[in-house]
Formats: sequence, structure tokens, C-alpha cells
Amino acid sequence: MGWQNYHEQWLSEGISQYFAALYAQHAHGDDTFDTLIRQMRRWALRYSDEGPIYLGYRLGHVKGQTRIFRALVYNKAALVLHMLRRLIGDDPFFAGLRRFYREHKYDKAGSDDLRLAMEAESGRSLDRFFDGWIYGSGLPDLRLDSTVQDDRDGGGSSVTLRFTQTGEIFDLPVTVTLVFQSGARRHLVVPVTDRVVEMTVPLEEPLRTIELNTDNAALAEIDA
Repeated sequence: MGWQNYHEQWLSEGISQYFAALYAQHAHGDDTFDTLIRQMRRWALRYSDEGPIYLGYRLGHVKGQTRIFRALVYNKAALVLHMLRRLIGDDPFFAGLRRFYREHKYDKAGSDDLRLAMEAESGRSLDRFFDGWIYGSGLPDLRLDSTVQDDRDGGGSSVTLRFTQTGEIFDLPVTVTLVFQSGARRHLVVPVTDRVVEMTVPLEEPLRTIELNTDNAALAEIDA
């Protein structure tokens, strides 16, 4: 399968980069995978404002900086795929990839073809996801506010997480880690897909603190 044009270069390089990280996870464990994700995120954050992934090999051309091309077409693209997987789930993601390759075998394909394959398997629209992450160069601006409700009414303690996006609205999954007084930790993946997203989570024990994006899987800076 080939690209429709140079804009689609991320389809081969980003997918290859992501699956190299997945193989490293399989062969060497989660710590190795986490290290790779952290490094790719650092490069993607540094150079995202240089242009969208969709510019392909033209990224960094004017400045003569090939690192911009590598940071975005390889690393940011791999992170975008990781976020897509976490947003729609493992089964739809990998089924979408299989559909994409099956339907375009021995043919040329583009970003919209991948989007359609993922939409078919996930049953949801991914227009905004692709618009923001593939065709755009901005990054989400997020804030998290949290409120703990005590169990005075006998209903049990809970924490309400409220994510607010300012500026352009992106679709992305954010890992929230609840750290309890006992030292136990609970990881939640919150799909942030609107201007304001709230989630109320029951608490099994007293909450000590909340940590954000400890897996470096969300390509965003988050205020809390």
C-alpha cells in the first residue's frame, strides 16, 4: 500500500514508529514503552507549532531542520495513534487498522481512508480528532478542577473531575491517577471530547492527591 501523495507520509512512518514502540513493549516490558512514549512526547511538544503532520516531508524544509520532520511525522504521529487507540479502545483500533490495510491492499491510501476505517469499527465520528491532530498544529489547553464530596449523607465519598478546554476543542484521552492515603493508586482514562467534561468517581478510601498524565500519553499541557 502506498500514499496518495506526500501529505500522507505519516501513515507509513507514524504507524511504523508506533508499532516499533509496541514491539519494544512486548520484548522489553512496560518501562521501555513508557520511556519511548515520554521521549516522543517531548519532541512532539517542542515542535508541534512548526506545522501539521499533514505537511509531510515539507516540515522543516524552509529552516533546513530535518529534526522537525522526524519529530512530527514520526513521533507526533505515533503519539496521535496511541491517543486514538486509548480513545476508541484496543479492539476497534486494531480492527480499524486491519480494515484499512485490507481495503487498500495494493492501492494508494490517505488520511481520510484511515479515518473511515476507524469510524466503521468504533461506530463514532472521528472528524474532529483528525482535524485537530493531523490537519492542525495546535495543542489542547486544558485545566482540571476536582471536588471531593464527603459521605455525610450516607451516600459514600466521591470525587468529581472537571476538565475545561479553552481555545480549540480537541478529542483526547487523559490519564488521571487517584492516589489514596494508604498509598494505593487507581488509574482512570477520561475521554475529553467537549469544552467541559465531568466525571464523578466513587472513592473506596480517603484521597490524598490526584496526578495527571503520568503515562505521558496525552499530548497536552494540563493545569490543575
